[in-house]
Amino acid sequence: MLIYKFKIRFEEYEDFLREIELRADQTFEDFHQAILGNLGLDPGMLASFFICDHRYRKLQEIQLVDMDPSSPPGQASDEVEAETDKGEDDSLREDKEERQVGALLMHETFLKDHIDDPHQRMLFMYDNLNQWTFYIELMKIQRASDAQSYPRISKSKGAVPRELLATPKQIPGVETPMDFSYGDGDAPPEDLSDFDQIEGGEDYYDDTDHDEPPKT
Repeated sequence: MLIYKFKIRFEEYEDFLREIELRADQTFEDFHQAILGNLGLDPGMLASFFICDHRYRKLQEIQLVDMDPSSPPGQASDEVEAETDKGEDDSLREDKEERQVGALLMHETFLKDHIDDPHQRMLFMYDNLNQWTFYIELMKIQRASDAQSYPRISKSKGAVPRELLATPKQIPGVETPMDFSYGDGDAPPEDLSDFDQIEGGEDYYDDTDHDEPPKT
């Protein structure tokens, strides 16, 4: 069995790199879970892979879930062409071709069916609201090792970007709480539970230790 070895970079982070190996007969859902598992990301977020050309221009979307139930998933490109060849004008025909009616789904789409370039490029977009973008490129095709299980993270460089970790969890039926967290360089918020309001800019805690805030 052959395996594909991919390198993954995240947006403009030059110090971030992951290398992942997958069997050719594994699905894009396996790929998706390997990325999320390594980075500790929320599996409840929507995500998509995009098969791209050498300039990372999108050619085909592979979705986590079907976002257009009215269109049968995985509709072949020749079906799209047949639909467009019914006397529409050129602009309508071009629009239909660009839409690529019926996106593929990760759990039923195998890697081997969409790797046709020795340096195949893809995009992985996580969280449809923020559209965090990972750039993926095929590095090597080689024989699988019987001693390894796949997917396999063969190289991990750089910390998980904080933007990804700050993404709120989207759990159905549970409201996302307000975020009162503070950054590493900020002082922790003081306990203001004994105050009805704060007036003026001159009221503050001094640097000395007090059991109670100074009386004004």
